[in-house]
Amino acid sequence: MAAPAQQTNLIANAYFEGNFAADGVGENWLKWVVEGTPVYKQITSSTDSRRVNEGSSAQQMEGSDMSYVAGLQQPVSGLTVGKTYRFTIYAHAWVNTGDNADASTGTITLKAGIGPGSTYAADPNITWSGAYTYTDSFGLLSVEAVAMDTTMTVFAYAATTATHKHNDVYWDNAALVEVGAATSTPAATAAATAEATQVTSELVAPTDFPFPTPDDSGQIIYYVQPNDNLVHIATIACGETMECVEKLKLANGLTGDIIYPGQRLIIGPLEGTLSAVEAEETPAPAEADDTSSAAEMAAEEGAVAGAGEVEAVAEEAAGGEAAPPQEATGAICVTLYSDANGNGVLDAGEQLVAEGIFSLVNLDNGETLDSYATDGASEPYCFADLATGTFRVISAAPVGHTPTTRVDWDLTLAAGSTANLEFGAQFTGEEVAPTEVPESTPLQPALIGAFGVVLLLSAAGISGYLVLTRRG
Repeated sequence: MAAPAQQTNLIANAYFEGNFAADGVGENWLKWVVEGTPVYKQITSSTDSRRVNEGSSAQQMEGSDMSYVAGLQQPVSGLTVGKTYRFTIYAHAWVNTGDNADASTGTITLKAGIGPGSTYAADPNITWSGAYTYTDSFGLLSVEAVAMDTTMTVFAYAATTATHKHNDVYWDNAALVEVGAATSTPAATAAATAEATQVTSELVAPTDFPFPTPDDSGQIIYYVQPNDNLVHIATIACGETMECVEKLKLANGLTGDIIYPGQRLIIGPLEGTLSAVEAEETPAPAEADDTSSAAEMAAEEGAVAGAGEVEAVAEEAAGGEAAPPQEATGAICVTLYSDANGNGVLDAGEQLVAEGIFSLVNLDNGETLDSYATDGASEPYCFADLATGTFRVISAAPVGHTPTTRVDWDLTLAAGSTANLEFGAQFTGEEVAPTEVPESTPLQPALIGAFGVVLLLSAAGISGYLVLTRRG
């Protein structure tokens, strides 16, 4: 069978030979950041020819003594619905604990993705390639998807595996072409494949993964892979039971079962669970015959239950009634800033905006809980004392301003957590009709955040910034 004819490359500035914006991103491309603060910049062949695959310029993402999950994206329009498109991009990482530019001492996970419409990097509907760890020389990333709309967004994805002095990624030679019919993902060259480690490729079912080791804070973190599901991850984390699934959801502030590739999950320690080794070595507690032994048992359980629960158990063992524990409340803090450069990020020197309106809606019952008018001086303003639940924050920019970020956010707030939302608006001098949220809008959270995650959503030039933190 004859090879298909050469197809037109639909990517703008595919070889990163055009101008680079003030934020260090090649023109026609947008940056997205889920975690960390990598620096985006141009790298030229005159600086280091090994970091440019073709031509004289490439895109660099630089991480110095940090970990990150971030990448690039570009919306592409004019597609034919029902046709299959292939996105490819060349990439490699340089990871080193010192300054040896000739060899890497670690890896970075690299992927390519295609999302339907003008979308963002956390969209669970993105089709991702297999994950590769090309280091020190370029390798090919490739993924195919059927166009469900006349627009799709392509993504380049990088996730560090550890903190190193140098965690750098280089992107070059991107292409989006129509292939007519679905075909298998093309393999990289034999030489490149020999240097790469394929983590996952065209998975049809989730596979077991090694249980990660705890980080410096004692948490065990897992990044969701393609075709993973909560039940499978729970099986590895704490057992094949619905109770374990619920504990996994509670630890990560999830209200549903939807997860997406690249999502950061806390899988340990989960409250009330023991590792397989601990469960094997821990004998069943003997029955207590008196109050003192019961109190001792309560104290031993403190490592899992917490000091407050220990006191309650001890009091109950002594014959008293334990007071019901009070659930910690959370907060959602909002800021409206003047996005002078229109990049959707609150940059140094950008001022707050007065006369904007924020409304907070409880999506569990549709009730508007509170509203706030910005004064441009005292923000961020926090909607405080919020119980665990799913909420929507709706922003309205003042007259003469145009929003540069999303105008509404849906999020699930876990007990004791604080969400910080930053909304941008650019002064235009023109009156803009206020954004209305249709009554038919599904009351489902568009984003489910995990503690400690920074999420930068960029789509067709519209971005927003979400920071979730847990209060001590």
